[in-house]
Amino acid sequence: MAVERELKFSMDARAAQQLADHPILLLLGGAPRVQQLSTVYFDTPDARLAAAGLALRVRQTPQGRVLTVKSTGTDALGHARGEWEWPAEDGAPQGIHPADLVRALDQTPLRTLGLDAGALQSSLRPAFGTAFARTAWTLDWAGARAELALDHGACTAIRDGRAVQAPLLELEIELIEGDFDACWELAWALAQDLPLLVSPVNKAERAAALAGGDRPQAPPEPPRLDGETPLGRAAQLWLSTACAQLAVWAERIGSADEARDVHQFRVVLRRLRTVLRWLRPHASARTVAWFDAELHWTMQLAGLVRDADVALDMLHHRPAPLGGEGAAESPAWLEALRHERMRHRAALLAHLHSPRFGRLLLALARWAQAWGGRAGRAGPVKLRRLASLAVRHDHKRWNKALAHGREMMDAAAQGAPLDPASAGALHDLRIRSKRLRLSLERLGQALPQDEAPRVLPLRKTVEALQTHLGAWHDVQRLLDPANALFHPPADVAAALRALGREALGRALQELRA
Repeated sequence: MAVERELKFSMDARAAQQLADHPILLLLGGAPRVQQLSTVYFDTPDARLAAAGLALRVRQTPQGRVLTVKSTGTDALGHARGEWEWPAEDGAPQGIHPADLVRALDQTPLRTLGLDAGALQSSLRPAFGTAFARTAWTLDWAGARAELALDHGACTAIRDGRAVQAPLLELEIELIEGDFDACWELAWALAQDLPLLVSPVNKAERAAALAGGDRPQAPPEPPRLDGETPLGRAAQLWLSTACAQLAVWAERIGSADEARDVHQFRVVLRRLRTVLRWLRPHASARTVAWFDAELHWTMQLAGLVRDADVALDMLHHRPAPLGGEGAAESPAWLEALRHERMRHRAALLAHLHSPRFGRLLLALARWAQAWGGRAGRAGPVKLRRLASLAVRHDHKRWNKALAHGREMMDAAAQGAPLDPASAGALHDLRIRSKRLRLSLERLGQALPQDEAPRVLPLRKTVEALQTHLGAWHDVQRLLDPANALFHPPADVAAALRALGREALGRALQELRA
């Protein structure tokens, strides 16, 4: 078995042209090699290989057919994957030769499927494919040798009886020999000029999504970890998962205009900033400050779009006078809101396709790998220690914010006006509820046994508080005089205030329960 070690990036056509003209490649890459490649991926009708984290493909190259089996990467970014590859036997131009399947079952993780060669041969079907031109450069960098491969073509599949395809344009930097750190450094050098966006989605996953009529999906939340987990391993898992999620949600934002994508993108940003807070005592202050500033800027841009989405959703699902389905026509102020939303979306897209955002993802991916290296050192910090400190800190702050905000919440629910200080206190309670909720979700299983029973029952309460105070905060944002996004007429503003009071009333009911 070989271990394929590579960095993968998505890019657009403009960036691809800039790559070919980049000084690094012009000076060190030499003349590129161009090949036309086509690939067919095989799986069973019930997608047993995909469920096992395996990909089986036959690729047609100018030199002949090559059979490859690949396994899932070691983290959400897939920088290191198991790879088994050999020239495919002749005699099966549209499929896989029985001799190759026997070899694959003997030498690769296909044997874990529990099928013999005959059963596997009869059940395998072409699932989807790719066809692309590969432009490749080989160059030496920082004492290592790497191949840069720019793949431009399409993913192909059969869906509902007809052929479908989706564009494919990605860059791979694969280690040939030497230290993998050189690939990171080469990518960082290119990312000073080019929008290289780390991509956790491989060709098989991209083509599988096409076959299923969907777009690539973000990886799920990482599993809950116990207290004996080394902090380095936990940090690697949190950071690599967040990086992969951000990359996929950013791609989805660029490929379709759906409010859910922006919302989920902001959720990942917010959770990642909480992880930074947990790691701050164990990391370079300068590194954490840089990440926090970059994430804050990205959150601001996404937040403007999210505010407009919330406003439009709130107005759409309410009857007149909120301008919903009961309204005779769309008023001018509502059209102005839609226009502002598109303007803010354009700004967010410009950022997501910029070298700056690409460098954020690249730095985050490399930082995750560095934490993974710390996990194996002697005497590592255990997650139990971090969990205890973080949950105690967040619980203490939440209790203080609750004591300060409960009376104000009660008065506001009854219709009393809130001064800026009181509104700020309720906003602080919302933030403290968010932080405690995430701490309990991610760290609850790692808490010492004598601490867990005291705080874990709070999880449902803080989750409900976050939801209801979030609905109130959405209204406050919409009605903020400084918010140029939205200037509703008086009757609409009054109806929105009523919605805010209802949300505070639900929050109080949750606390009393």
